[in-house]
Amino acid sequence: MRRTRSQIRAAEIAALIAEQQAYDKKVNDAVKIAALARCDAVEQLYELLDVLPDRPTMRTGKNGPYEVASDKDERKRCARLVDTVANLLATVAADRESNARDYLGSSDRASGPRQDDALTTV
Repeated sequence: MRRTRSQIRAAEIAALIAEQQAYDKKVNDAVKIAALARCDAVEQLYELLDVLPDRPTMRTGKNGPYEVASDKDERKRCARLVDTVANLLATVAADRESNARDYLGSSDRASGPRQDDALTTV
């Protein structure tokens, strides 16, 4: 029995859908693995740079005081981490620039008088 055009197209569409689903599964698996690695890296940076979590807020209810998380998704803590890293990089860049200026300034004087100085002393 011969297949009709609509059956052939339906088979092609089913193959494309299966291919797309396989691709989506690979992407989702890769995202899960990458997310775990990123979370691990961020946790290590928190520890290295001493970025502590926000303290919970104390509230009083009818059953007494209780704690409420003030930064549930850690947006504030992540923002503090980014600020800390940015400040650290700015400090390193300023130190490098200062050291480069000091080095260049000392090398000019160590090499002897400049040509401008030699012409003016004569």
